[in-house]
Amino acid sequence: MVSGEEEKPESGKAAENWEKKSRKALALIALALSASEKEHIIDCITPKAAWDVLEKLYEGKGRNRKFMLLQELFRMSMEGEKMDSYLRAVREKMSELSTIGLKLEDDIKLAIILNGLPERYRYLVVSLEKQEKIDFDELAARLLEEEKKVDPGGNTGITALLAKNRKADERDCHYCGQEGHWKRDCPVRKYRAKKGSEEHPKYSL
Repeated sequence: MVSGEEEKPESGKAAENWEKKSRKALALIALALSASEKEHIIDCITPKAAWDVLEKLYEGKGRNRKFMLLQELFRMSMEGEKMDSYLRAVREKMSELSTIGLKLEDDIKLAIILNGLPERYRYLVVSLEKQEKIDFDELAARLLEEEKKVDPGGNTGITALLAKNRKADERDCHYCGQEGHWKRDCPVRKYRAKKGSEEHPKYSL
């Protein structure tokens, strides 16, 4: 009906049925539009005519939408986020692009995700870039596992903030492996103690 392939019969019951279907299709299109958008199809008497008007109206905007989503995707970064939140946001943005007709190649998806990772993931990034093929699920699993290693307690931001207020010296913490404090003063250990967990971060997976 919308494509115009179903032509209206010349007369009789079939013509009446066609009119009913046509009016219903046009009504459904109108219901999906805002008040300002409806103004563009107010003179249309068939669903095909309405669809043709809308197609021309949004042809350019569809292209702009793609550019906007791509810009947002390329600017995405994990800084300040957990890995699962970062990956979910990237996947949602890629899904939006796919729904408007732009499906990215796997190697481009990989490059975008790796580009948004913090410096502490650089060794894994180098390793993954050497792989010829890796799907999203495998990549997500590798990154989530790596997060447990580089940030075992999920406290990278807290540790870094506290470290700025400490004078660096040659003390080596036997709890978190960081320099600049003893185990008894370890901010990670204190944080985990408050959370009720004394699990050693070096061996936490």
